[in-house]
Amino acid sequence: MSESPLQPAPDETLDSIGTSGVRVLQRRSGYRFTLDAVLLAHFAATEHTGPPGTFLELGAGSGVVSFLLVKQFGISAVDALELQPSVHARLSRAAALNACETSVRPLLGDLRHLRDHVTGGAYAHVVSNPPFRVADAGVRSPDDERAISKSEVACDARDVVAAARHALSPGGGVSLVYPAARAAEVLGLLTQAKLHPHVLRFIHARAEAPATRFLVHALRDKDRGLSVRPPLIVHGDAPGGYSAEVAALMDPPLAERRPPSEDGSTDAE
Repeated sequence: MSESPLQPAPDETLDSIGTSGVRVLQRRSGYRFTLDAVLLAHFAATEHTGPPGTFLELGAGSGVVSFLLVKQFGISAVDALELQPSVHARLSRAAALNACETSVRPLLGDLRHLRDHVTGGAYAHVVSNPPFRVADAGVRSPDDERAISKSEVACDARDVVAAARHALSPGGGVSLVYPAARAAEVLGLLTQAKLHPHVLRFIHARAEAPATRFLVHALRDKDRGLSVRPPLIVHGDAPGGYSAEVAALMDPPLAERRPPSEDGSTDAE
């Protein structure tokens, strides 16, 4: 008898995240989700103030952001676009695993050619946890899945912003997470595309530490000014070594089992 497609293969793990029992399939040696996924999903759901509508995740990977948006944060429908066929296959299996077949729709495709996959202006909100590292920074991983997920070898920040611009309805929002060092670059790209930065929040491992990441929410064609939220502190005295704010987004048994690393991640990058 063949194994169930919902069970992890020998080279996969089945991992849980968040307070709603989201489960994702990941390669043991491939790219693995980090805490950024939880923080981004919460930020996007919280900052979305436009009319209800379908969300689009660009570069969905294992689907953790999409599943969190639906199961933990109450978004009704998310289309999840992923470039790599093998990763898309795991995403599709996880949609069934999370009973999200009617609320999360996996799409296989390249965000650089988004017009081939989705109608322009069809989405109320776009969300993306894109590759962070510029293509020529550091040594490229010999594993293609890790390289594409971590480095801008298949798309860069300009491509992500252009895809968001195409997908969003007028007044729709885009939420992104990037390294803090790239804040000026990304905010500039958004403004050039008339995706006006509306909310900005920096993520710090500890209160006294420099920011490592930032979250930004921008609006298509509507400049309502920029609000800078208080810093988001990852580490603290709450369960799992998190701050109270972050611990409230996590499943305590997971937090206790997998302490955060110094950069706030929950697993190996």
